[in-house]
Amino acid sequence: MQDLPGRIVLSAAILAVLFPVFAHGEEAQAILAKYRAAALEAGDATRGKMVFESQQAACKKCHSIGGKERLAGPDLAVIGDKYARDQLIQAVLEPSVHIHPDYASRVVITNNGKTFVGVLQRRTESELQLLDAEGKRLRIPLAEIAEQQASKQSLMPTELYKAVKVDAFADLIAYLSILKQQEGDAHPGMPSEIAELANPIRLEPLHSEPMRFDHPVCIIAKPGARNQFLVVEQQTRKIWLLEKSPQGDRKELFADLSSESISGEFEGVMCLAFHPNFLENRKYYLNYHVREEGVFSPVIVERRATKDLARDAVGASRRLLRIRQPTDLHWGGMLAFGPDGYLYIGAGDGGPQEDPDGNGQNLNSFLGKILRIDVNHRSEGKPYAIPDSNPFKNGASNVLPEIWAYGLRMPWRFSWDSATGDLWVGNIGQELFEEVLIARSGENHGWNVYEGFMPFSEQYRRNSEKYVPPVLSYRRKYGVSVTGGYVYRGRRSPSYVGCYIFSDFESKRIWALTQKDGKLVKIRQIGVCPEKPASFGVDSEGELLIVGYQGTIYRLVLDDSVFE
Repeated sequence: MQDLPGRIVLSAAILAVLFPVFAHGEEAQAILAKYRAAALEAGDATRGKMVFESQQAACKKCHSIGGKERLAGPDLAVIGDKYARDQLIQAVLEPSVHIHPDYASRVVITNNGKTFVGVLQRRTESELQLLDAEGKRLRIPLAEIAEQQASKQSLMPTELYKAVKVDAFADLIAYLSILKQQEGDAHPGMPSEIAELANPIRLEPLHSEPMRFDHPVCIIAKPGARNQFLVVEQQTRKIWLLEKSPQGDRKELFADLSSESISGEFEGVMCLAFHPNFLENRKYYLNYHVREEGVFSPVIVERRATKDLARDAVGASRRLLRIRQPTDLHWGGMLAFGPDGYLYIGAGDGGPQEDPDGNGQNLNSFLGKILRIDVNHRSEGKPYAIPDSNPFKNGASNVLPEIWAYGLRMPWRFSWDSATGDLWVGNIGQELFEEVLIARSGENHGWNVYEGFMPFSEQYRRNSEKYVPPVLSYRRKYGVSVTGGYVYRGRRSPSYVGCYIFSDFESKRIWALTQKDGKLVKIRQIGVCPEKPASFGVDSEGELLIVGYQGTIYRLVLDDSVFE
């Protein structure tokens, strides 16, 4: 493999696996269409279970249903909650069209020319561990690896129709569609049903259609200006200035980070935060991804705007922190300044699935944490200082002083209640539950000992530890990827004041909840976002915005709705 400026040239062996040739001619497409039609209209779930367990379908090689054994593919116990029938059909017939990053396979070629393909289970200091399509664990010493790369091809067979007849396929889909989460034990913070408002909120586009964005993930009001916002595009790694005025909308490029950050389906620039004294020092901060020395890492950097604050001043960023990860998964992605003036950083557990190394509970790792640093000073040879009030600043030598809270899996978005100072976190779950929590200094929020309110693993449990439960945990029938929001403190909608408003990226549902002493009081579904909601924002008047990942920023119009 040879590195060239701006690109990588891979060997023919690895290219053959990374980019397989799909020779679906007209005849194959006609067969696929026949299978889709049959599965949409018919199917017997009882027979479908036998298909699932058959040697012909070979589903059990990679998938379990509520089992404890880790296989190459995801457990399917609640797959009927996660996917609609048409999505299940595509996932089985054309598994390589969309591969979830948690289960993407890797291609590894060793120095002696051997090729291994499997889903990453673990990476240690000495070896890579993969699970292949047969469920076998492959151990490959790092010293023997010549090349490795994520594959574009699923481990699932791409031509299942050759092994399973059309009626049997319809039965299989019928069976998968009934695999849904059981209600289980009732818990006040995990309601079985979430009522919908009779009069839901409205969502109005913030901008005109020609000003759509490319995979936006963050919007933040520009300090010192009314109706001006910065919008972060994940994949293009560009930041745009959006201005609203009676004369019309204006959209101008503020910054381009493509020379510093990598890009991909899920990689790129994740978040932006203005320094509390931005109007004087012109500093702002970014969370984006790099790959250095073969290791994927979120990094936190400092940049400056021009003297007129109209755009980025250009030049290299000042790097503050690099968070090395064993995989490309669960990277957190958030950063924001708290009411105390310190910079808070959300770091995910780093993967692989189920946090096998216990990063969330390891106080000698940045992973699975909320970190807090002082960007105005430097100490101990670091480009930042540790606030004196950080809970572990004067702790044991093997405890990182940057840690403010821990036991998190994927803290995607967090924000402070401007009235109470509570830090609300949307924490993405594993297989069964999403959660919303209030984080406080030094608290352990349980992952991977707990997922939501439910026990998950005993491996890293400490009997003396206090695990703080979330305010809310919701089941898969409501969504699979929580998007943290804000406590509403605007003036237009009195009934919503004090409500935490948040959403789910996949189901697009928008909820509002209230709590007392960290316990859920009331929750309602208040609307549905037209696009997948990647993030929330708040304007200069305290009114809420929501970022649609397909390109549109919306205003949440709460005026005509009542939280009841």
